[in-house]
Amino acid sequence: MIKTVLSLLLITTSSFAQVLGDPAALTQRTFGAQNVDIENIILSNAQVSQLSKTSMQKIDSKLYRIYVAKTGTKTVGYGVLMNNKVRTKNAIGLYLITTDGKIKSIEVVAFNEPMEYLPTATWLNVFDNKSTQDTLKLNQDIPTTTGATLSARAITDGARAALALLEIVKP
Repeated sequence: MIKTVLSLLLITTSSFAQVLGDPAALTQRTFGAQNVDIENIILSNAQVSQLSKTSMQKIDSKLYRIYVAKTGTKTVGYGVLMNNKVRTKNAIGLYLITTDGKIKSIEVVAFNEPMEYLPTATWLNVFDNKSTQDTLKLNQDIPTTTGATLSARAITDGARAALALLEIVKP
């Protein structure tokens, strides 16, 4: 009986999740790569501390996934998955970053909040060509978006963390 109730709860909860894209396919298409290697990264305590300091936020995870886009043996870009909390549920962003450390684009690949809280593609374009040299702070060089302020904050925090992560562990 308990197994049945737990199974129904899991099925019901997962049915609300909005999966919006495949990270490997998005990375490959964005960079026009022949193939994409997946790197699972486990940070040391020192790297977590460095990531926290560089990204100016508390870091809760040591585990990250980076998609390395390649044409032949040459790396042409990276896709960094970042999981951030929006209100009470998770949003997973794929930060597509060039080899010179600039954001090419951001794709939200999973969003568990109501879709009206998802920032628009136009707003996401504000991040294009941003790097660690930019402050990447809401109300400074990143505008807020009406009705999706918490989502905007989560995506902005994810951008800072993704750029910092690549500087620390570039595969």
